[in-house]
Amino acid sequence: MFISYLPTKIVFGLGAIEKLSELVKNLGRKAMIVTGRKSTKETGILDKVIKSLKDVDIDSVVFDKVQPNPISDHVDEAAKMAIEKNVDFIIGLGGGSAIDSAKAIAIAAAMKDSFWNYTHAGGKKKPTSALPIVAIPTTHGTGTEADPFAVITNPRTKEKVGIGYDVIFPRVSIVDPSLMVSLPKDQTAYTSMDAFYHSLEAFLNIDANPYSDLLALDSMKRIINYLTRAYRNGQDIDARTNLAWASTEAGITETLTGVIANHAIEHGLSGFNEKLPHGLGLCITGPYLLQYMFDECKERLAVLTKEVFNIDEFKVEKAAKLFIEKLFEFQDLFGLNQKLSNFGFKEQDLPEIAKVAYRIMKGVVVKSPKKLEEKDLVEIMKMAL
Repeated sequence: MFISYLPTKIVFGLGAIEKLSELVKNLGRKAMIVTGRKSTKETGILDKVIKSLKDVDIDSVVFDKVQPNPISDHVDEAAKMAIEKNVDFIIGLGGGSAIDSAKAIAIAAAMKDSFWNYTHAGGKKKPTSALPIVAIPTTHGTGTEADPFAVITNPRTKEKVGIGYDVIFPRVSIVDPSLMVSLPKDQTAYTSMDAFYHSLEAFLNIDANPYSDLLALDSMKRIINYLTRAYRNGQDIDARTNLAWASTEAGITETLTGVIANHAIEHGLSGFNEKLPHGLGLCITGPYLLQYMFDECKERLAVLTKEVFNIDEFKVEKAAKLFIEKLFEFQDLFGLNQKLSNFGFKEQDLPEIAKVAYRIMKGVVVKSPKKLEEKDLVEIMKMAL
């Protein structure tokens, strides 16, 4: 048995951004655009969105303090602004950080309360409403345009917490690959591999089902087939389109099933060091997690060797090992096989990171095919150190 629920209208394809005006005209008369500090301004995308809103007499205010690994302080600051300015709906414009922030702001503004109270690490309240959310991703990574999740860090406690509430499914998501051609090489790789690990972890999740498997496999295949092209030539619109769809598929897959321990480990790591890019962190620890729980997931890994890398190997154990080998090789094309020590992590840091990661993200750890405790997370991080 599994549940499928996706109330988001997804408008996908080249030129989809041109439909913004008609898609939001019934959501209210004032929007808050949540975005990062630079990229959407430099590319002109922010101005384009503001103009589209003006075309249907919608005023807008901009909150542009979003940072990678967004923090709860900024969420509360933006929510206060939204309340004071009588904002009717929130537009998340940018990568996963911007859209996740928009979701969190939508809760805090509607509930007129501090966002952290709605995390299981804070007050454990559940929101009864949120302002309507429009997602406009400019990266092909998180899939947050197709899920009810958001990840925010408390800068004081170093807790990087994921939330999931039906009220923060975007009302509308506009996925236009033409908005992604300006992504630099490193972000092209990081965001694509974030989507890859969403799909990989969903495929290995103990709750995997035929619907999530179908999307996860297609998502991973597209990333393997098209990431190299987009990395070499950012203007390759066919590659960008395939990666954008792979990301959206990964978001739907994550909604259907969810991730496993690799995301818990990475949240722990980047909660302690915000300079670790999320997608890169997943690549650093991901293959070692597969090695650590090899016996419990080798049958599924063997399937991936055939379906994702298109290699026929009929001996299960050999095929499963080949998948991990090929994953390392693929990541090496983009310089993603780094070590945690490169980011200043030390062995004595790992028990505390594992403790926080396990406490905050136990809900996904227990969905891994192998039973994992805090000590296991430490051992996996040691392998990647």
